[in-house]
Amino acid sequence: MLNDWRMYTDASGTEQKHVAWHEVLREIAQLDGVNRTLVHAAYGDHVDLVVAGGNKGKVLVQWKEHEPGEQHFVLTTGEQSAVMASLVIEGGEAVFPLSWCIPLEKAVPLCGDVLRTCDKGEPQELQWLPVEM
Repeated sequence: MLNDWRMYTDASGTEQKHVAWHEVLREIAQLDGVNRTLVHAAYGDHVDLVVAGGNKGKVLVQWKEHEPGEQHFVLTTGEQSAVMASLVIEGGEAVFPLSWCIPLEKAVPLCGDVLRTCDKGEPQELQWLPVEM
């Protein structure tokens, strides 16, 4: 089990070190779009997991790999649509494609797997979309 994450949340406003994976997951599960809108967890210099939002039960989930090369992914429903949705992140509204706004109840188990293994894996109902940086 991976228990040496660094974590920043907008609820605390500080970075914590040596955080267990289940503590990060608990913070993600508490995103509400009001007082808790951002969880950024990093494992060494290897990977970052960022989960943001929480309003209307939807979140944006991003995964970044730094080794062997930079790769950035966004978790999506896989649906193609021009419809946009807004998420509240750190007090401001940000607009994203609706397919990038994942129900929190689907994101939490997937994030638990990611935090335990440090691998984004291949989720069954959702998919990782590579994002050009």
